[in-house]
Amino acid sequence: MPPTTQTPPAPPDAAPRKRSAVGLLLRFISCGLLAIALGALWRFTLAPKQIRAASALAGILFLLLGFIAGGLLWYLRDARLRARDPQAIDDERLVFSFVVFAVMPLAVLVVVGLVWLLALFIGG
Repeated sequence: MPPTTQTPPAPPDAAPRKRSAVGLLLRFISCGLLAIALGALWRFTLAPKQIRAASALAGILFLLLGFIAGGLLWYLRDARLRARDPQAIDDERLVFSFVVFAVMPLAVLVVVGLVWLLALFIGG
């Protein structure tokens, strides 16, 4: 009978790291500040004197683009950390960052744009 080599049992996984709410709050705050900064940049540089429907949509676009940009930057940070050390960032956090901070603001932007187009066609 040939000798069998058995691999030793894998050590139990280390206790999962507890994530604090402060990190999540800082992400929301930083994305919000970036959105406000882009909105203010639009308002004080590119916006016309009188805000109408098209320029209001442009303002909303700048606000949401700021939030999307912040979300993508946080996602890229998490992806780089995960590439260096897979244990540092878990899958849930990576997906959560992308969905909450990039995909959802983009979805809001699409919905606002569609409502704006619908209102434009209805209003004549």
